Amino acid sequence: MKQKGLNREMLTLLYGDDVNLFDKPKPDKGSGEPTRMKRILVWPNITFDIEQLEKDSYVQTIHKMIAGLNKTRNDLWWELVLPLTSGDFTFFDEFDNVDVVQVKWPQNIQTTRGHFDKFSLNTSFVKKDTDAEGKMVSAHDGIEYKIRRERNTTIGKTSDNNFNIHWKYYEDEVNWNFKDIDLVFSHLPDTTWNLLNYLGNEWHHTPPVLGYSHWFDFKDTCNWQYPAFQRECEGINLMQKCYVNTESQKKLVLKEAREIYKDSIVNKLDEKIEAFHLPVLNEQVVNEIDKDSFKTIVFNHRTKTYKDFKNFILKICDPLWEKRQDFKVWIPLLDLSTMKEIGNKTWEERREKNNGYIDDLNYAKLPEYKNAKPELLTKLYHQRLSKCKVGYSPPQTYNGWSVATTDGMMRGCPVVLFDADYYHELNPTADYFTGYDYAVKLLEKYLDDDKYRDEKAKESLDYVREKLTWSTAIKRLSKDIDEVVNSIKP
Repeated sequence: MKQKGLNREMLTLLYGDDVNLFDKPKPDKGSGEPTRMKRILVWPNITFDIEQLEKDSYVQTIHKMIAGLNKTRNDLWWELVLPLTSGDFTFFDEFDNVDVVQVKWPQNIQTTRGHFDKFSLNTSFVKKDTDAEGKMVSAHDGIEYKIRRERNTTIGKTSDNNFNIHWKYYEDEVNWNFKDIDLVFSHLPDTTWNLLNYLGNEWHHTPPVLGYSHWFDFKDTCNWQYPAFQRECEGINLMQKCYVNTESQKKLVLKEAREIYKDSIVNKLDEKIEAFHLPVLNEQVVNEIDKDSFKTIVFNHRTKTYKDFKNFILKICDPLWEKRQDFKVWIPLLDLSTMKEIGNKTWEERREKNNGYIDDLNYAKLPEYKNAKPELLTKLYHQRLSKCKVGYSPPQTYNGWSVATTDGMMRGCPVVLFDADYYHELNPTADYFTGYDYAVKLLEKYLDDDKYRDEKAKESLDYVREKLTWSTAIKRLSKDIDEVVNSIKP
């Protein structure tokens, strides 16, 4: 029989039905009835600079999920696995129900697909310190063992100063008998089997898995030799449910899966995959649009091939600049140190300070904001978005959701979108383009016609309020967490 945790039955016998390792049982908000805490182990998908972890889109997403769920329930405890950083990482310190466990992590994104380091994971879960005399003391999962001890060769065996043997679980590695995981929330389906193999085969601990895949190694997207698409599909089939960003992305997964797997496997993928449109925080949505916007086009996406950035410069910006020089293009994620020269101009020639059109202001890189908290940097970014005349969302090769687009919409900055299913899911009220020439015409209309621009900005803002806020999406996420946890009975 499958179990939620090896020690759940014994703990129930000892403490009753309200097993709670963290504190006294807490009531459901509004009901007054006690409830058992649910512990969720979250596996990450990191795609940004590890030393700027708070800017990673996954990190921002899980932060919003926890913040939203904390407003409606108080029975969730989160164990977040994140990459080890050189400095203190405090992005989740505001939450009392979150433990951040930092482990060694590859810098190369493709390497993370097959990465699973159980040794780094184990030791990171054990908090160790020394007392005034230099003796080891440990706080293991909130249960303090203050007996001075030396390691014995037998697992779980410790000895005090009188050489009396104590059979207590003290190890340099975590003991998952004290980590009663109710749910694995994996954002990297490639690693599903590794997690279940480790928790299940080594510790006989088999929590169900809820997934969220923010990326797939589609054949037309990858420019590396060994894509992980098959591992991703196999990982999803081990889950109870897996979110993807759009219905269009799900269709693409099923299309490519049919080229590899038989119908029974593809049908399982179809049953398990569901679109989950990434919403925005209610408090970040502006009340009114800014009618004193500047003549600025914003490209707040990553400057990568899969975001069609080269064509944005060569077929949109350069031709428009040749025609008129009364606008600028804000590209906050532009990193000129990694960009090859394209076209007949250098990057420096295109920059605003050299009488060009590119504004690459990134608040995090300014000396005065060197030690600024992430919340302040986000606030400054949002404030500047509200002042932009129009945003641009390019064709992309993996049919995903666009946080950059919803960022603009919620701040009252209208966005012109490439005509594709994945953008129609995001904002059916927007203006769409199929060719670059028409995109240039649309951008000019927004730059010149303030009345039209403001009307489209208000339409987008109204759509966000109605369809794309976390207060709406969090209800579904909360329901799915309970559903998946309860899908495996002890």
